Amino acid sequence: MRGAKILSAFAAAIIFFTGAIAQAEEPAENPPAKKTVKDYAETAQGDYTGLVVDCRGLGLKTAASPVIKNTNGTKIYGHKNLDLDKINSIGMVDYVSDPKNISRAGENPLVVKAVALEDFNCNPVVSIADSNKILIENYATKFLKNLSVVFLYD
Repeated sequence: MRGAKILSAFAAAIIFFTGAIAQAEEPAENPPAKKTVKDYAETAQGDYTGLVVDCRGLGLKTAASPVIKNTNGTKIYGHKNLDLDKINSIGMVDYVSDPKNISRAGENPLVVKAVALEDFNCNPVVSIADSNKILIENYATKFLKNLSVVFLYD
Protein backbone atom coordinates (compact mmCIF):
# COMPACT_ATOMS: atom_id res chain seq x y z
CA MET A 1 0.00 0.00 0.00
CA ARG A 2 2.80 2.36 0.90
CA GLY A 3 4.43 1.65 -2.49
CA ALA A 4 1.19 2.57 -4.26
CA LYS A 5 1.03 5.91 -2.43
CA ILE A 6 4.63 6.71 -3.38
CA LEU A 7 3.96 5.69 -6.96
CA SER A 8 0.83 7.85 -7.20
CA ALA A 9 2.65 10.81 -5.65
CA PHE A 10 5.45 10.28 -8.17
CA ALA A 11 2.92 10.08 -11.04
CA ALA A 12 1.22 13.27 -9.84
CA ALA A 13 4.59 15.03 -9.76
CA ILE A 14 5.35 13.90 -13.32
CA ILE A 15 1.95 15.08 -14.54
CA PHE A 16 2.40 18.40 -12.76
CA PHE A 17 5.87 19.05 -14.19
CA THR A 18 5.13 17.87 -17.72
CA GLY A 19 1.96 19.96 -17.75
CA ALA A 20 3.93 23.00 -16.65
CA ILE A 21 6.53 22.41 -19.33
CA ALA A 22 3.91 21.92 -22.02
CA GLN A 23 2.24 25.17 -20.99
CA ALA A 24 5.54 27.02 -21.06
CA GLU A 25 6.32 25.81 -24.59
CA GLU A 26 2.97 26.77 -26.10
CA PRO A 27 3.20 29.86 -28.34
CA ALA A 28 1.40 33.01 -27.34
CA GLU A 29 -2.16 33.24 -28.63
CA ASN A 30 -1.51 36.57 -30.34
CA PRO A 31 2.20 36.91 -31.12
CA PRO A 32 3.26 40.43 -32.06
CA ALA A 33 2.88 41.10 -35.77
CA LYS A 34 6.05 41.39 -37.80
CA LYS A 35 6.57 45.00 -38.83
CA THR A 36 6.81 45.86 -42.51
CA VAL A 37 8.21 48.82 -44.41
CA LYS A 38 4.71 50.32 -44.41
CA ASP A 39 4.75 50.32 -40.61
CA TYR A 40 7.91 52.42 -40.61
CA ALA A 41 6.86 54.72 -43.48
CA GLU A 42 5.79 57.44 -41.08
CA THR A 43 9.45 57.84 -40.07
CA ALA A 44 10.49 58.60 -43.65
CA GLN A 45 11.77 62.06 -44.40
CA GLY A 46 10.06 61.79 -47.77
CA ASP A 47 12.25 64.32 -49.51
CA TYR A 48 14.91 62.14 -51.13
CA THR A 49 14.99 62.41 -54.89
CA GLY A 50 17.15 59.39 -55.63
CA LEU A 51 19.81 57.02 -54.39
CA VAL A 52 23.58 57.18 -54.65
CA VAL A 53 25.49 54.04 -53.70
CA ASP A 54 29.12 54.92 -53.07
CA CYS A 55 31.15 51.94 -54.30
CA ARG A 56 34.50 53.72 -54.46
CA GLY A 57 37.47 51.66 -53.38
CA LEU A 58 35.74 48.33 -54.01
CA GLY A 59 36.49 47.75 -57.72
CA LEU A 60 32.92 48.02 -59.05
CA LYS A 61 32.29 46.57 -62.53
CA THR A 62 29.36 47.63 -64.70
CA ALA A 63 26.41 45.34 -65.43
CA ALA A 64 23.28 45.60 -67.57
CA SER A 65 21.04 44.50 -64.71
CA PRO A 66 22.70 45.25 -61.37
CA VAL A 67 21.18 44.31 -58.04
CA ILE A 68 21.57 46.02 -54.68
CA LYS A 69 21.56 43.58 -51.76
CA ASN A 70 21.91 43.93 -48.03
CA THR A 71 24.39 41.99 -45.91
CA ASN A 72 21.76 39.30 -45.27
CA GLY A 73 21.58 38.70 -49.03
CA THR A 74 18.13 40.24 -49.45
CA LYS A 75 17.70 42.01 -52.79
CA ILE A 76 16.44 45.55 -52.33
CA TYR A 77 16.79 46.74 -55.94
CA GLY A 78 16.75 44.82 -59.19
CA HIS A 79 14.89 44.59 -62.50
CA LYS A 80 11.78 42.91 -61.10
CA ASN A 81 8.75 45.19 -60.75
CA LEU A 82 10.38 47.93 -62.80
CA ASP A 83 9.27 49.38 -66.14
CA LEU A 84 11.21 47.38 -68.75
CA ASP A 85 10.77 50.04 -71.44
CA LYS A 86 12.29 52.62 -69.14
CA ILE A 87 15.13 50.25 -68.24
CA ASN A 88 15.81 49.70 -71.95
CA SER A 89 15.89 53.42 -72.68
CA ILE A 90 17.97 54.75 -69.76
CA GLY A 91 19.38 51.71 -67.96
CA MET A 92 18.85 50.69 -64.36
CA VAL A 93 21.61 52.90 -62.92
CA ASP A 94 24.10 55.56 -63.90
CA TYR A 95 27.76 54.72 -63.30
CA VAL A 96 29.54 57.90 -62.28
CA SER A 97 33.12 58.50 -61.22
CA ASP A 98 32.71 62.18 -60.36
CA PRO A 99 30.43 62.93 -57.39
CA LYS A 100 29.45 66.20 -59.07
CA ASN A 101 27.75 64.31 -61.92
CA ILE A 102 25.01 62.50 -60.02
CA SER A 103 22.13 64.43 -61.62
CA ARG A 104 20.09 61.29 -62.22
CA ALA A 105 19.62 60.98 -58.45
CA GLY A 106 18.14 64.48 -58.25
CA GLU A 107 18.84 67.45 -56.02
CA ASN A 108 18.60 65.62 -52.69
CA PRO A 109 19.77 62.00 -53.06
CA LEU A 110 20.08 59.50 -50.24
CA VAL A 111 23.75 58.52 -50.17
CA VAL A 112 24.86 55.17 -48.75
CA LYS A 113 28.21 53.42 -48.75
CA ALA A 114 28.50 49.91 -50.17
CA VAL A 115 30.23 47.58 -47.72
CA ALA A 116 31.08 44.95 -50.35
CA LEU A 117 30.47 43.81 -53.91
CA GLU A 118 29.12 40.47 -55.10
CA ASP A 119 28.64 38.59 -58.35
CA PHE A 120 31.90 39.44 -60.13
CA ASN A 121 32.03 42.86 -58.43
CA CYS A 122 28.84 44.03 -60.19
CA ASN A 123 26.32 44.13 -57.34
CA PRO A 124 26.76 46.44 -54.33
CA VAL A 125 26.01 45.19 -50.84
CA VAL A 126 24.83 47.70 -48.22
CA SER A 127 24.41 47.38 -44.48
CA ILE A 128 21.10 46.31 -42.96
CA ALA A 129 20.61 49.80 -41.51
CA ASP A 130 21.21 51.43 -44.90
CA SER A 131 18.96 48.95 -46.71
CA ASN A 132 16.18 49.67 -44.22
CA LYS A 133 16.61 53.41 -44.74
CA ILE A 134 16.56 52.95 -48.53
CA LEU A 135 13.33 50.95 -48.41
CA ILE A 136 11.62 53.29 -45.96
CA GLU A 137 12.53 56.39 -47.95
CA ASN A 138 11.67 54.71 -51.24
CA TYR A 139 8.22 53.89 -49.89
CA ALA A 140 7.65 57.62 -49.44
CA THR A 141 9.03 58.89 -52.77
CA LYS A 142 9.40 55.88 -55.15
CA PHE A 143 12.89 56.85 -56.37
CA LEU A 144 13.80 53.20 -57.05
CA LYS A 145 10.78 52.72 -59.31
CA ASN A 146 11.79 55.91 -61.13
CA LEU A 147 15.29 54.44 -61.69
CA SER A 148 16.85 57.43 -59.93
CA VAL A 149 19.88 55.36 -58.91
CA VAL A 150 23.56 56.18 -59.29
CA PHE A 151 26.58 53.99 -58.52
CA LEU A 152 29.65 56.01 -57.64
CA TYR A 153 32.93 54.24 -58.58
CA ASP A 154 36.62 54.99 -59.04
